[in-house]
Formats: sequence, C-alpha cells, structure tokens
Amino acid sequence: MVSLRAAGTIAVLCPVLSDGLCGVAVMTQTVEQARETTAADPCVQAGMMTVEVLACVGFPGDSLPG
Repeated sequence: MVSLRAAGTIAVLCPVLSDGLCGVAVMTQTVEQARETTAADPCVQAGMMTVEVLACVGFPGDSLPG
C-alpha cells in the first residue's frame, strides 16, 4: 500500500488504530481497477489482510488542509 501511495495510485492512505481495521485508502482508480490492484497486493494474496472496495464521491474542490 505504501508503494501504491508513492506511485499516486492511492491519494490518501490512513492507517487506523483499531483491532478490526487496518486502514482506509482513497484510490485514484475506478472501482474495478481498485479491485484488481488490491487483489494483486502481496499481503492480500498471502491472506494477511482482506480488502473491501467501495465507491465514494467527494465535493468539488475538497482537499486536505496545508
């Protein structure tokens, strides 16, 4: 996931402090592309983590502060 962030495939990567959730990633791909990308992740392939891909929308002009 970190390399996908560095490549720009993930726009925002947020690790989560939770027992049941590792993190949230906002990807710059279509839902189908994101499913293919995450399915190819070595941790996913090894069964170390699972991924749920959901479509989302934002408001025009939204960005992180700073």
